[in-house]
Amino acid sequence: MNFNRRFFVGGAALAGAAASGPAVAKSGDRKPLAALRDYMERHRAEWGIPGMTATLVGRDGFEGIVHSGWADIDRRVPVGPQHLFQIGSITKMMTALAAWSLIEEGKLSPDARLKDVLKGVSVAGGESITLRDLLNHTSGLPADSAIFPDGGLKSGFKPGTRWTYSNSGYLLAGMMAEAASGVPYPELVETRVLKKLGMNDSVGALRVADRSRYATGYEPALTDRLNPRPAPMTPTPWVDSDSPAGCVASTAADMAKFLRFLLGLAGGKGGAVLSDETAKRFLAEPADAPGWAPSVRYGNGVARVEIDGRKYLHHTGGMVSFCSALHVDAEAGVAAFASANIHYSLNYRPRDITVYACGLLRALSEGLAAPAPRAPRLVLENPQRFAGVFTAADGDKFEIAAGEKKISLRRKGRETAMQEAAPGLFACLDPDLAITGIVIETEGEGAAAKAVRAWAGEKEFLASGRTNYQPPAPAELRALAGRYDNDDRWAGPLYVYARSGKIWIGNAEPLTKLPNGEWRPGEEWSPERFRFDGFINGRPQRLLFSGVPFVRRFS
Repeated sequence: MNFNRRFFVGGAALAGAAASGPAVAKSGDRKPLAALRDYMERHRAEWGIPGMTATLVGRDGFEGIVHSGWADIDRRVPVGPQHLFQIGSITKMMTALAAWSLIEEGKLSPDARLKDVLKGVSVAGGESITLRDLLNHTSGLPADSAIFPDGGLKSGFKPGTRWTYSNSGYLLAGMMAEAASGVPYPELVETRVLKKLGMNDSVGALRVADRSRYATGYEPALTDRLNPRPAPMTPTPWVDSDSPAGCVASTAADMAKFLRFLLGLAGGKGGAVLSDETAKRFLAEPADAPGWAPSVRYGNGVARVEIDGRKYLHHTGGMVSFCSALHVDAEAGVAAFASANIHYSLNYRPRDITVYACGLLRALSEGLAAPAPRAPRLVLENPQRFAGVFTAADGDKFEIAAGEKKISLRRKGRETAMQEAAPGLFACLDPDLAITGIVIETEGEGAAAKAVRAWAGEKEFLASGRTNYQPPAPAELRALAGRYDNDDRWAGPLYVYARSGKIWIGNAEPLTKLPNGEWRPGEEWSPERFRFDGFINGRPQRLLFSGVPFVRRFS
């Protein structure tokens, strides 16, 4: 769930000793690998990541693999070349490739309509959804919904007119490919993509029977809150999956083969998967994807991004146990992949690792000085705007102290660090404020910006000199507030707060009530919906998030 991932489940990681595997280069200079390993270890220290693996390749034949940290902390097993890492949504590239191999054979069409291929699947407002819409995220489907959710599937806009990232859409795209091929998705992606590329150690589904082959995944020990990093972690329970949105796992060596294929694909070469003509069609006409980032385009599982003036093919992946990233600089002929054995809720993707790896290899091939890497973690700009003493109507108070690129909270004789989890939303370790986190509202721009108030859930704290406490939310909104749980490993708790005449998800996202009684986050065309039901004495016992049920608990 996108909103849950952003606002509710905090990240955590383990501090302590670390193992570093060798940097292995099959050809060329090892210096880029040493620099990459050092940078990976900086990331692990800053974020508290147990283990990482990375691979980088060059069109000239260079291939390097770097491992850092632990595949299993308790057993002190370092990450090695044999370990599988789940690549997450990078799988979408492979799903699209498998679908296009069927298109090439005339068994499927990018213009095939969902409703015609998958009889029984109905999408309100989405009767015209095509395979192309699903593969480009222009279907208008929710980010994470069941195929038959409570209340049915709905499209938020006319298919093909806007862009919203949808795992649900890719699940349906994979099902369309299954229907056209007559084989289950894991077999489809293995036979049409993985095996053809020689990725023989990779798997097309996540099965508990293969668990011994994987690095152990880790998640925050306290999954009911935002966690400042690093913080205590625990192994993540296993989750089986055959979802075409993200169920491939691979080794670093196998991902080197996939990177080489992508370098060829960028040059119009279909390799062992597609004809050259189909390869050109595969990368043609991506959709504008402003929901990813400004100026990004996306098509067939491939994002086109620009970073520091360089153009990349790109994707990331976030899983219950792993987070991954991939960048391909086709002009320079270099590409990189990286993965970490940490739950997606850490809100970490190794993007900077793969961008830096590409830069290192590009510098080597062009005889340039190695690039300076980005800081492992974003720093807080203009922290002074959040500083001040904040007081609640009942006299409770705390102070926000500003340091260099950071802030801390002082309360009841304690001082705790704060980390920004989303704009204006901070995680902290104060025992009374850890679950809600703290939202700090400011007014003014740039250096003149200044804090006005702070919120810990529904509790308002005014900055010094302010006296305009807001009135309590009306009773009908307060009845909706509470904690709602789903025990699926992808979900976790949703917190609903009532304040400022609105209800909020996770202390940071306001909802808009619709005429049909549902609630919408974000833009008016957003496909995501919240609905409360199961009322007892006027209080709902369930919250449906895009049809997925959460039950009231502890509130």
